[in-house]
Amino acid sequence: MESQTLQITEDEAALYDRQIRLWGLEAQQRMRNSSILISGIRGLSNEVCKNLVLAGVGSVTIIDHNNVTEEDLGAQFLITEQDLGKNRALASANGVRHLNPRVVVKTDTDDIREKSEEFFVNYDLICLTDSDPDTMIHVDRICRKYNKKFYAACTYGFFGYIFSDLNHHDYIQEKKTVVPSKEEPEITRSKKSEEFVSLETALSKNDWDQVSVKRLNKISRVLWNILILWKFQQEEKRVPTTNENDITKLKSLRDSLFTSNNINVTTVTDEFLWTFTLNVTAELSPVCAIIGGILAQDILNTLSQKELPINNFFVYDGFEGSGLIYQVQPGKKIL
Repeated sequence: MESQTLQITEDEAALYDRQIRLWGLEAQQRMRNSSILISGIRGLSNEVCKNLVLAGVGSVTIIDHNNVTEEDLGAQFLITEQDLGKNRALASANGVRHLNPRVVVKTDTDDIREKSEEFFVNYDLICLTDSDPDTMIHVDRICRKYNKKFYAACTYGFFGYIFSDLNHHDYIQEKKTVVPSKEEPEITRSKKSEEFVSLETALSKNDWDQVSVKRLNKISRVLWNILILWKFQQEEKRVPTTNENDITKLKSLRDSLFTSNNINVTTVTDEFLWTFTLNVTAELSPVCAIIGGILAQDILNTLSQKELPINNFFVYDGFEGSGLIYQVQPGKKIL
C-alpha cells in the first residue's frame, strides 16, 4: 500500500462514524487513501463499486472497453435504457459518483488486456470481474511483480466465485474475551501475516490425490465446474454453450481432470455440468448482490488490514444456498 497522504476531515468522520466505531480510525484512514481498479462493468461490479464507494475509499477507477447492450439492463442498476450503445464505464460513472461525491471516480475505456505493466502501478488493489482465465493470470502476474493486491470474481447465474491473491498480507486479528467483572469484553489485538499464491500456482495443483475420497466429494461441485470451465476457455478462447459439441468437450475435460489427478469425484454429474453451462452467461441480481457484498467486504478487510481476508477461493452455489472457502494450492489438502 502507498503511504498515507490525506487525513480524514471532520465531515468525513461524522459521515463514517458508525464504521469508524466498528474498525477504527486508522483502518478508515487506510481505506481513505486507497486507490482501486475495478475491471468489467456488469451486475457484480455494480454491487462492488456501490459498497466500496459508500464505505469511503479514496478513489475507484472503472475500466471496460465494451458498450452497453440490452442484456446489461437486467442485473445492472447504474445504467438505463438511455445508455444503450454507450461505453459501459462512462455510462456507469455518474451513478457511482452520486453514491458518495467524496470518492474520486475515474473511467477508462481501453481493453485491460492491452494495458502496459506501468498502468497497474498506480493502484493499491486490482479487481477483475467477468474476466477470462488467461487475462486473470496475466494481470495477477503483474500484481505480484509490483506487490499489488489482486482479486478476481464472476457470477454464473445461480453460481459464482471470488479469488484473491494478496501475496504477503499483514493484518490485525482481534479477540474478545468475556471478563466477569466487566460489562464489556476485553479486546486483544495481535499482528498476523498470511501468504497467498498466484492464480497460476493455484491452478497448477496436481496433488488432489492426497485428499481422501470422502473429503473430495465434500468439495463444492461449483469449484470443480469452474476449473473445467476455465480449461475450456483457455483451449477454445470463448465460453461454452449447451450444444452437443461443447457439452461433449466439457465432459472430456472433466474426465481428464479427474483421471490425470487419479481421483474419483461423483458430484459433477452430466446433468449438473449441463446446468452449470446453461448458467454461464446469465446474471441474477440476488446472486450479484450476495457475491458483490462478500467481495466488497473482503476488499475492505484487505485495505483496512482488519481480520484475515479470503485465502484464496470462495465459491457460491445458489441451488444449495451455500458459500464455502477453499485454499487451493499445491501441498494443501484444501479441507
